[in-house]
Amino acid sequence: MVTLGTRAGGDDKPLEVIIVDVGHGNCAVVRDGLRSAIVDIPRGKPVIDSLVDNKCQQIEHLLLSHPDEDHIGGAARLLADPDVAIANFWCNPSAIQDTDTYLDLVEQAALREDQRKTRYRSNLNMGAREDLNFERVGIEVLHPDMRTAGIGQAPRKHKLGEIPSNRMSAVLRVSLAGKPAVLLAADIDDKGFESIVSRGVDMRAPVLVFPHHGGSAKGGDDRDFARRVCEQVQPRLVIFSLGRHKYKNPLPEVVAGVRDAAPSAHIACTQISKHCHSRELVTAGAAHLSPTWPSAGKAKGESCAGTIVIRASSNGEIDYEPGQGRHREFVIQHLDARRCLDLIV
Repeated sequence: MVTLGTRAGGDDKPLEVIIVDVGHGNCAVVRDGLRSAIVDIPRGKPVIDSLVDNKCQQIEHLLLSHPDEDHIGGAARLLADPDVAIANFWCNPSAIQDTDTYLDLVEQAALREDQRKTRYRSNLNMGAREDLNFERVGIEVLHPDMRTAGIGQAPRKHKLGEIPSNRMSAVLRVSLAGKPAVLLAADIDDKGFESIVSRGVDMRAPVLVFPHHGGSAKGGDDRDFARRVCEQVQPRLVIFSLGRHKYKNPLPEVVAGVRDAAPSAHIACTQISKHCHSRELVTAGAAHLSPTWPSAGKAKGESCAGTIVIRASSNGEIDYEPGQGRHREFVIQHLDARRCLDLIV
């Protein structure tokens, strides 16, 4: 049970999760009034600028699910920004990751810790328990468990077998005002997902940011993987955070698996998949995109649902923009294929 703080006058302040269209990558902003948490941040100045524009300069937690470039590329820059206060930085260590981006990030985070500006937390696992909660926001770590965290990322020659970066992804469930709202699945693979299921963890949430941008889970049958994920989460909205030009995501078999388990769910890609439209794009028809948060594909007409804002409504339910009706209208008017609309019952 998530225990949340309360405060006078808090109900009139923004209580929301923003899934930012960053192209290929992930970035979620969780905010309650002026306090916020950032989950993953790839390279790109517009995202950082939008945090300042939307008064998200008091960051309680900067959380990085795993040290892949498309999840951490902008973190060092955010840590170094003098206009942004970050209370806690969370990233599980990796002895295998040796990219300049990751090593620069570790150095910047350690410097902030030395200066007592930001607390460096290297235990983004189930042991964090309620340490991530603030105000009316609850953040639960569903994976990695303590056994996986105790070993960490491991090479194939390890006695217990390989633990790749994606399998170490921190899977987070965000609650707003005490109700589950969004499951952030990062790049969790098939075996990592099965570890969560085997422990009987409650994964249900009305919104799912699907693992690995809708690409292959690399554990076998991708359609079956997508079906099993959606059976556990039971989402009303399934988001694929993707870049139009990086890979041809979401894979058709992944979309089919989502439909198997959640036939009426709203499927929304942040950018237009090449499976849905292969011809030249037009920049018209962007009226459904968020007016306050950037969408990386907007300027070139590449955003589909774009940046998605999920809110706790006044009646306690979870709502979001752009809604299914406005997004559906855009898809029908502008795209050749409408895979997200296929098989809706």
